[in-house]
Amino acid sequence: MATPLHGRIDSAIRTAKQWESDKYLLTEIRESIPMELLVPELVCEREAEWRSFLNDTTAAAGAAIKATKSPYFRDDDVNYEGDDILLKRLTLYFKTEVMKWCNQPPCCNSTCTGNDDGKKMETKGIRGPTTQEEKTGGASRVEVYNCTLCNTETTFPRYNSPRALLKSKRGRCGEFANLFGTYCRALGFDTRYILDFTDHVWVEVWSVRQQRWLMADSCEGLIDRPNMYEQGWGKKLSYAVGATHDSVADVSKRYTRKFLSDDFQTRRREFSPNEVMSDQVFMQMNGTVRQTSNMAKGRAEELDKRAKMEEKFFNTVQSSGVWDSEYREGRISGSLAWKAARRELGEGNVTSKTEEKKDGDDEASSEETSFWVESFLPSPRYQNDLIIAVRPKAAEGKRWSIQVNGIPCASSLANGVAVVIVDELSGCILQSKAFSDWSSVASFLNTVPDGRIVALCSFVDEKVEGEEQKESTNKTNCSESSKFGRLGGFDYDKVTSSPENFVSFIGRLAFHPTWSSFHISSESSAMEVSIQLDKSAASATYKLRSEKNTVPAAVFTRLPDYIMPLNTQLLASNYQKRVAFEAYMEKDSNSSSIVGYTTRSETPVYLIQNSAFPFRAANGPTQKTAESEDSSWTTYHYLPDAIVPDDDVVEEKHDSKNSGTPNFDIPIADDYFMGLLGSQLLVKNGTSSDPTLLDTSSALANSRLIALYFSASFCGPCRGFTPMLIEFHNVLKEEVASSHGLEIVFVSSDRSDAEFQQYYKKMPFKAMPFSQRELAQRAKSLFGVRGIPSLVIIDSLSGRIVVSPDESRREVHQACQYGEKAIERLFHSWLDKIPQESKSMIDILALSCAEADETVQTGASNTKAEAYLKRWIEKVTAPSPLSKEDIAVRVKELFPRLVAQGLAPNEAAAEAIKQATLQQSDPALESGRIGGESKVATQYKSDVKTDISVARAVDTFYKTNSDDKDKVVAVLSTAQKYVANVQKDPTNPRFRNFRLANKVFDRITSNSGSMELLQSFNFSAFHSDIDFLASIPLSVDLELLSRVLEKVLETYQSTR
Repeated sequence: MATPLHGRIDSAIRTAKQWESDKYLLTEIRESIPMELLVPELVCEREAEWRSFLNDTTAAAGAAIKATKSPYFRDDDVNYEGDDILLKRLTLYFKTEVMKWCNQPPCCNSTCTGNDDGKKMETKGIRGPTTQEEKTGGASRVEVYNCTLCNTETTFPRYNSPRALLKSKRGRCGEFANLFGTYCRALGFDTRYILDFTDHVWVEVWSVRQQRWLMADSCEGLIDRPNMYEQGWGKKLSYAVGATHDSVADVSKRYTRKFLSDDFQTRRREFSPNEVMSDQVFMQMNGTVRQTSNMAKGRAEELDKRAKMEEKFFNTVQSSGVWDSEYREGRISGSLAWKAARRELGEGNVTSKTEEKKDGDDEASSEETSFWVESFLPSPRYQNDLIIAVRPKAAEGKRWSIQVNGIPCASSLANGVAVVIVDELSGCILQSKAFSDWSSVASFLNTVPDGRIVALCSFVDEKVEGEEQKESTNKTNCSESSKFGRLGGFDYDKVTSSPENFVSFIGRLAFHPTWSSFHISSESSAMEVSIQLDKSAASATYKLRSEKNTVPAAVFTRLPDYIMPLNTQLLASNYQKRVAFEAYMEKDSNSSSIVGYTTRSETPVYLIQNSAFPFRAANGPTQKTAESEDSSWTTYHYLPDAIVPDDDVVEEKHDSKNSGTPNFDIPIADDYFMGLLGSQLLVKNGTSSDPTLLDTSSALANSRLIALYFSASFCGPCRGFTPMLIEFHNVLKEEVASSHGLEIVFVSSDRSDAEFQQYYKKMPFKAMPFSQRELAQRAKSLFGVRGIPSLVIIDSLSGRIVVSPDESRREVHQACQYGEKAIERLFHSWLDKIPQESKSMIDILALSCAEADETVQTGASNTKAEAYLKRWIEKVTAPSPLSKEDIAVRVKELFPRLVAQGLAPNEAAAEAIKQATLQQSDPALESGRIGGESKVATQYKSDVKTDISVARAVDTFYKTNSDDKDKVVAVLSTAQKYVANVQKDPTNPRFRNFRLANKVFDRITSNSGSMELLQSFNFSAFHSDIDFLASIPLSVDLELLSRVLEKVLETYQSTR
């Protein structure tokens, strides 16, 4: 039976199908999109290098000139990467440059003046399409207007055809969303049309990098703001339908936090009688559109996976009922899962606020941000040279303001201070933080032990804050000066009194080495210090530190086959992978650059280098909510032994069954089940066949599902089904879920207690005592049991039926025929059918316990690290201030060094006097034994760049792999095939993204340095919840990339 839903859903599907029907239109649109304006940081520099490699010097120079800041750049761009940033800017570009909003059309009379904006138009009515142009353009209706100035009739056809819209480039939200969806598909985004039943439309785009759908509203020029409609506009939503050419889904829950409210449900009942009917309509139409699209198996599996992830998120967030003030999908309002996500990488907005600062509490900070993981040891571990570079303001499109041996370890922070602490013995990056004011910096540095190397930078962005805010942000009271006395060479008085915006410093706590540098200016400058450590004297030992639920920024290669074959890696345990990694570090000549590895269950061991930092939070399940310890991403990296907890070890597990049992109690409906089954049940303990009585609530404790088995010994079908059900029960208990799983309660229909006892002897289940026959009969009536055997599956939290008796019996029979995996799949399919309220409750319990356990575990394991990272503070008597003679000597020492740094003689003299005088109020600091030299470039013009030369990248890969030309050819030939596939159909997302561990791409991944090589060809790599993915970005010029690959291959193939 057709419902109002059917027509709306069908309309959305028809619109999405149009985007696929005209390949020539998609090509035309794709060629018109100005990539050099949208994402110059992704294409221009690379394109210039490629054209230079191809000896196209004129075009290379032109591409280099275009490499400027995008006019569509916005401050929040730092929250997105790769194709996601392209989508963000495309949305804004489309709004400002492509489409024009049209309330009323301008007068069509070319001689009429004064009505170009259509404000002098009067509405005459609406008609159907009559002209050939209107019909060809798929106009659903035509609005007719009359010009009040010249009395000319003008029409406004409401076109549905993307080609007609590309020509007219005007309309309202329907036309905007339709044409913008075509633009997204033209680039190759997996795009779905979103139809809001309260008269608005937009699109969603699948982010491969984030593994979620991103809302994109081209009318507003915004993405990733699903709270905008309900929370911002106050829309009374009911349905939001998401349709592609081959799927359809109800995505209303993404755009509301009131789905469970009476008002919201009342509005939905205008289109469907109930939620069950609504779900059935979507399932039916989704199945139909999949069938008619001839969907490939891989595509179907991908869509199913997305739907499952999406439904889990929807159910979880609905339980909160409120929007997070800084909404991002994947976060949950409140203090559960999203706290950890807010610390991820410090991407501009990720803020972790401590408790309010108390009087006399020097350790409290008003506002602090930090990396997900702060400590990192650069490779090679035994190299003595340490280079620290500081630039207060990174270039447009760049984040990094402090680098240690080329490793980015602090972000640019407008109107704040970035601080990095480096171990003076090992060169390990210990801490990386950013603060909102200098007072907080002083409080933090007061906790850092003497001798540590400190790099800090700050800049005031007047465009953001203005002069008044500038004073309050960076210019705190001069009384703070004494708190920086341990920073030899740092002049806090100058920071507070100078009008300059940029501050840089590199030095040592409680020392004043000759290489320490302090610079303050009105322009962003670069400071670099080269330090010679004596690691051999330190006798440092290093251990692998495990970072759970963490992934690196990049991977280098996978563990080679001669250590452990790929298929073995996919099946190996964490312990087996650790043993293999340690064997590799001992045997392989390339291992000196390896800093650790990352892995999870059913993935290879991915080796990592310095490019892996900074680490990030994984998208997948947290360690405590994962099905097993191995199922979440864990990254292992070398650190000094002093900051690795003693209990951080990977041990062999001889019995991993049920290792993923949740550690929270399930609040089953005790009163309901005691009323249903009685106050006590028979249970069997261990191998004993003699049952004992136990309270019903204890007997069913922590059951996720409860099955009532109605059966009797005199029934032939029962005697046939019971052994099968026993097998089903035993597999679940032994292999899947010993706790928090399924409990079966035998409800007897036997004619005597003797028959009951004889029959029950064979069963491992719980049972209602035979004396409770009246309750047993009531239960049969309640669940409509008319015959036996009958199996009723009930949700333990709500008492609702999850699976009907006829269906559950048939499913158990089929699962037992296909073995243990089928039984496990059936159990999980039953869990998927429990009521939404119960799912939400379980998710919240799991997240809460994960958070609590993580807090306890972190507190216990950080004791050793804190002892190394924090100093013991005791009161000491300050030494006498410097004499005038001492100051004069100090000025003579400082003057030549300041001149060598680039200061004019007069300026150097004033600065030397200032720094020497500063020591009158501070303790005299020794220079220390760590040598080094520094330099300051006041006219710093470019960011620290990685060499992106194709020739250099290929040559490095060639040498890394023992001058093996066959490996170069094998890797680049495989890459060339992937590029060729994309060229055949640039709009198909399937050809652009691939798992590193798939058998074809592994021809690349298995070679050392292969991922770095591919990056020189603009491939990108990032993690998902399942595996690391490689991608050919949508912004790449495929024809140019193909030519570059072809030239390199010709060079190496001709010399083999």
